[in-house]
Amino acid sequence: MQSDMALGLHGTKRRETSLLGLVEHLQFRPAAYLRAAMTVALSTAAAAVIDQSAAVPNLSLVFLIGVLICAIRDGLGASLFASALSVLSYDFFFLPPIFHFDIADPPNVVAAIVFFASAVLVSNLAALTRRQAKIAEHRAAVTAELQRYSGMLAGIARLDDLGCAATRQVATMLTLRAVLLLPERGDLAHYFAYPPDAATDGGVPAGAHAVWHSSLAFERGAVSAPNYDRLFLPLRTERNTIGLLAVDRDGRPPVLTAEERRLLDALAAQTAVALERVRLADTIDETRLSAETERLRAALLRSISHDLRTPLAAILGAITGLRAYGETYDRTARDIMMTTIQDETERLNRFVGNLLDMTRLESGGLALTRGLTHLDEIVGTALQRSSKMLAGHPVELELAADLPRVDVDFLLFEQILVNLLDNAAKFTPPGGTIRIRAGRRDRLIAVEVIDDGPGIPPADVERVFDPFYRVHATDRQSAGTGLGLAICRGFIEAMGGHITAGNRPERSGAVLTITLPTPTPTPSPVAATPEAKPRSAAGLASPASA
Repeated sequence: MQSDMALGLHGTKRRETSLLGLVEHLQFRPAAYLRAAMTVALSTAAAAVIDQSAAVPNLSLVFLIGVLICAIRDGLGASLFASALSVLSYDFFFLPPIFHFDIADPPNVVAAIVFFASAVLVSNLAALTRRQAKIAEHRAAVTAELQRYSGMLAGIARLDDLGCAATRQVATMLTLRAVLLLPERGDLAHYFAYPPDAATDGGVPAGAHAVWHSSLAFERGAVSAPNYDRLFLPLRTERNTIGLLAVDRDGRPPVLTAEERRLLDALAAQTAVALERVRLADTIDETRLSAETERLRAALLRSISHDLRTPLAAILGAITGLRAYGETYDRTARDIMMTTIQDETERLNRFVGNLLDMTRLESGGLALTRGLTHLDEIVGTALQRSSKMLAGHPVELELAADLPRVDVDFLLFEQILVNLLDNAAKFTPPGGTIRIRAGRRDRLIAVEVIDDGPGIPPADVERVFDPFYRVHATDRQSAGTGLGLAICRGFIEAMGGHITAGNRPERSGAVLTITLPTPTPTPSPVAATPEAKPRSAAGLASPASA
């Protein structure tokens, strides 16, 4: 019964659309009818001139041309008016008796009737062609607008932007008030409306919940009822129903033509596909974030279970041995065990410090205390702190003579250099040289830490700065959490600098480069010579120098 009702309503709407179209084409437009009268007058004058200058057997063709012009220019109503005027003018001026509306000759009566029928037929054909051209032009404009809307949807990545764009497009193209409703936890919750006052009842139109839960289907998926003041259109994709579109016109369900209904269906289909794409993109992002979080959690647990337990085990073993067998050990053995406890405690302290630094970076709680500082002072302090890590590695310094002071946080930049030196010591074989080189590059200050290790595989050049990421270990590589370089990047970017990784061009070895903006063009007065000269770390009081 519901389908019969729908078919009956469809037939009624088609008839109403045809009648409305006929009324539209026959409606009285003074300007059009005035142009039709002027066209008939010009046709009459042209026919009179032709009749005086040449013996033309049928002057009615001149009037047909005028009727055709009226049909093409102003439509059916004006062309029918021009047809009637043309018959009267033809009879009055060219059929005997002249200047009378009487027709004396019976064949002329037939000619007048045939002329009028031909004029009406030509009017209809020309008006039909004109209507079809206008329909084609309108459809082309609608298609272009739909293509523009589709392209705009393709560039939208946020749900809020999509909801606002969709409701505005539906409202402007169909002269409606539109509300887009989206589900949350099984019920409609979020909404977007255009104009903004289109939403009522706390944002969800009356009847929307009932339509959503009942999943009624009426008139190609639209749901309306006497108790509802809107037309509801479920937004469906191949997978599921993703939302609900509610439209109204002046507070009542809109009466849409077949063309308007097709346009509304097209807009709803495009909106549904875009909504599903945005939802899937959000799901993919959440899945990726969850996977990344799980990876970081696994890496953290691996660091805690291995890298942090190793120094704890060494400390516990040394203390247990001293407590149980301390009297049996000589002084040298006890000193070795105490040194082990101290070294592993410092190592454990560095690991915990790295974890805390990474937590500060990710939480945004990093506070900077910046000031102009001489670079060699920071390098000297970093070398003193790294003396034990650099034992057995000669350190060479190449600091340019014209280096200005740098605007950095002294403690953070020192920690950056300590982490870079620690990284270089891990990968440099015993006896290998570690170099610290600093100089100007255009308007930047570049600081390089160069080691004699195996270098960085090309696939890992960028990934070495990821938290908990470590290049595949070698037999002589020391343990670590994989946080040192990640902390370096976070600290240096917080100070407006940049850090990159690369390899030495002339031989094996890694090059980690820090670049900082130059705060002032005034050169540093520290250097006494105009050129940079290599020097050892002994010049900066580092016990790690060779």
